[in-house]
Amino acid sequence: MPVDKNNKQTLREKNKPKVGVSGGNKDSFDPKEQAIKYKAYRHIFSAQDIRKGLDEKTIISKIKKSKSLASRYQQYVEMLEDGSRSGMVYPWQNPFNKFLFWTAYWIPRFFKWGTLTFLCLFVLNYIPGPTQHIIELLVVHSIYDTAPIKRLPASLETYAHSAKITDQYGTVIKSYGKRLVTKDIPDEVRKALLACEDHYFMPHPSNPWYVNAFLIHPGVSWFNLVGAVKDTLMGTPRGASTIVMQNAKKILGNQKRTLAHKIEEIIISYMMVTKFGKDRNLNFYINTVPVGANIYGFTSAANNYFKKDLDEVNIQQLVAISSFIPNHNRQLAFYEIIKGKSFGELSPSRQNHARSAINKINLALTYLREHREITEEDYRNWLLSDEESIRRIGFRDFRSPLYGEEEWTSWNVIKEVTSQSYHIDGREVSGTQLLLDERGDVVIETGVDLALVDKIKEIIGNFLQSSYYQNVIRQSNLKTWQLDLERYTKSNRTPPYHDFTSFLNYLNRHLNVGVIMMNQEGEIVAYVGGKEFLQTRDGEALDVDEGAKADDNAIIIDLMNTKAKITPSSTIKPIIAYYAMVVNNTKLHNRFVDKPIEYKYVESAGKEMWLPGNWYDYDTRGTGANRYLGRQYSLLEAQVVSINTIFARLYTNRQLRNTMLLDLDEVGLDYNKEDAKYWPFGIGASNVSVQQWLGIYNAFLDGQYRNPSFVKEVTVNGEVIYSRKADERLKPIPLFDAKQEREAEMQVLYEICNRGTASAMQTEFKNHKNLVSGKTGTAPLGKSTIFISNFNPYQDRQGHKDKNLTMMVQVTSNTGGYKSVGQSGNGPVKIAGQIYNHLFQEEMVEMMDRKIDDAKRKNSHFRNNHVYWANVNRYMDHLLNKKCGSDYIYQNIIGVDGYDEALEQILNSTNKIYTGRDTIFDQLVHYYCDQEKRVKMDSPQPSVSGN
Repeated sequence: MPVDKNNKQTLREKNKPKVGVSGGNKDSFDPKEQAIKYKAYRHIFSAQDIRKGLDEKTIISKIKKSKSLASRYQQYVEMLEDGSRSGMVYPWQNPFNKFLFWTAYWIPRFFKWGTLTFLCLFVLNYIPGPTQHIIELLVVHSIYDTAPIKRLPASLETYAHSAKITDQYGTVIKSYGKRLVTKDIPDEVRKALLACEDHYFMPHPSNPWYVNAFLIHPGVSWFNLVGAVKDTLMGTPRGASTIVMQNAKKILGNQKRTLAHKIEEIIISYMMVTKFGKDRNLNFYINTVPVGANIYGFTSAANNYFKKDLDEVNIQQLVAISSFIPNHNRQLAFYEIIKGKSFGELSPSRQNHARSAINKINLALTYLREHREITEEDYRNWLLSDEESIRRIGFRDFRSPLYGEEEWTSWNVIKEVTSQSYHIDGREVSGTQLLLDERGDVVIETGVDLALVDKIKEIIGNFLQSSYYQNVIRQSNLKTWQLDLERYTKSNRTPPYHDFTSFLNYLNRHLNVGVIMMNQEGEIVAYVGGKEFLQTRDGEALDVDEGAKADDNAIIIDLMNTKAKITPSSTIKPIIAYYAMVVNNTKLHNRFVDKPIEYKYVESAGKEMWLPGNWYDYDTRGTGANRYLGRQYSLLEAQVVSINTIFARLYTNRQLRNTMLLDLDEVGLDYNKEDAKYWPFGIGASNVSVQQWLGIYNAFLDGQYRNPSFVKEVTVNGEVIYSRKADERLKPIPLFDAKQEREAEMQVLYEICNRGTASAMQTEFKNHKNLVSGKTGTAPLGKSTIFISNFNPYQDRQGHKDKNLTMMVQVTSNTGGYKSVGQSGNGPVKIAGQIYNHLFQEEMVEMMDRKIDDAKRKNSHFRNNHVYWANVNRYMDHLLNKKCGSDYIYQNIIGVDGYDEALEQILNSTNKIYTGRDTIFDQLVHYYCDQEKRVKMDSPQPSVSGN
């Protein structure tokens, strides 16, 4: 029932605690009040306080608190009994007060029992023995079994993350090694790596007992993680990943640094140690860790940095490799010092990287010395202190990311692969991701013949050093070297030579040769881009062997890459001749006058003269070679002799020029449109793309232009994701589609090699006749020379299309000025001849082995008789090297197919020449020698030299 105000006031006064003189409450026998006071006292005075005893001041303070608490609680009880005020919210009913109460009550208890639990688990987890880290592993296994986390691979050896570039026979040109796990890893490699990267990965006998007992981590170092967090918060961020965690990152493919990724890496790290063990994880890391730009694994690093096998490098070199993890800018800083710079000449960032690498190496060496892995003497010798100590490490000479000439092919393949994207399982993957990150066994198959590339390099090296070519450049520069000397004097520069001998030495060091070869399908078969030089501040090129100075910059002169340009010179003439036949209905026997176009002042010559000039001076009619002004030549002979004036005039025909340029535009040739308006373009005076020009000559084979490329096919785990044949961008484009005119022009190109400006071919490749077709080109003053040609070791090109090859050889100097490399017939033609001779001999050996093996299978008498085998070799040697009358027999047997027919007759079981029947063999020889093999397209002319 309701209570009036007077009754309420009376009730409050009645129950109000009364304070006595002593400050305490008067005794009350109300059970409720006594209970309230008891609860208040129990809340304030703990059992521990009563046992220990309290001083009077503390007792009085606590009594006051208990009285205050009892009073407030009494009021609270009264309010509960007062039904009319049940809807009111009192201060003690504030939800925030409840939160404070529960916080004050439970947090201390949670902290107390949580700390005890953590300490128990910590001790259990870290106590030495077989159960060490058991708590971590149990937690991780529980998460791994339930959470949607990526599964581990079946084994690290089959971890799908490799990329390799192969030649057409499967030989590895370049392997990125990210998935290649080598089992035989020297112990020194492990020691050097752990000294740099992770002291607590494995126990060591020299460690203090507590380190081996408590600090060796199970794949994840929590001490390191906590330290990294602290350092990051302090403003010096650093990584905290262990070796296993970095392996986990590779397998997961995590690229971004996020908390979720880090947690995932931690879980996978524990699982990797559980499943594979530490040794296999360490081996995997050693074989896959990035240790420089595009260098993965210590085996690759040892080869790239020191040109040694992994077991040949010493511990200091291994530590140096380890110091480049994970920042290859340290490598770049070191190489600037190796090239001659001092610390003071480095940029501030390079200085930091260099000192960081030095500090890391020295700390690792100190650790190895303290653990008695290296001697005190080695420690003193290997400790880094200055620039010279870095150079003494023994790094191989380094001028570019290519690490020398042997990487031309792989470097260009990489550029080609990374220039586009690919589709894998519905995903678009960039070329860079494909090479470095894509899961799977990535194989990039090229059309390159690596053995042929090595042979070409050998041929180039031997030729440039030959006495023949040394005499060529001597004779070619006798009259011009002083002009080059004057060039330096006029520009107030000190010449790098002082007399003709030193001039020749200087020129020799700067000769550069490039070779590129493609097959009929457009696949690049061989590639030698050139060589490396240093570029000085005045723009002069220096060979790397001359030594580096601090102000020198390493440059790569790649003569044959996709961006390289070349002056085609006379190699443009067969293209103009083809369009003259197509557009103007010109025939090869039609005659044209040798007469210049214009008379004008030429600044380089310092006088007025008729242009264009030819490679020869005019004779008086009836004297010398009878090459007089105004003489008429057939279109065939104009190409064989290579007459500039005739082709400059032909190019001035607007209809011919427009048709030709439209077709060149159709195939996408990169040329100067402004230059193409004028007659000098008709004698090859304007630059064009090297590889596209090669593709244009390749079109003489079947009329179709194909853009040269390295990559034949790309597979991931055996599945083709790219094929050159299916690439719409590389589809053949009709170019020389007038078959009759194209075949006529091919015969001209044969004649040029048989008796024209490329006739020097016969000195290097005696079987060249009607197998090599091509055209030479020489820049003014012989500054550069080229030879572009088609080759097939078989006379029947249509029956052996897979053997068709188109090759460009360029010889030049990278120093500029008045330095001649000779005529095209002196250099490129002879180099090409040696290359073709090598290919021809290989094909001959293969053909003979095949035919003889087949005869052995079919003819038991031949199979078991060594005398018969010797007879066959004797007869074939006769056909290849002996004469028939005044001519060599090989002049009448064309191609491998010609010798195939002859060998078929020798092995014939009916006539049995192989048994030693010399009379019948002589009849076979006369059969070949009596046949007229030459195709006479004009009256016979003597061999000529020129451009």
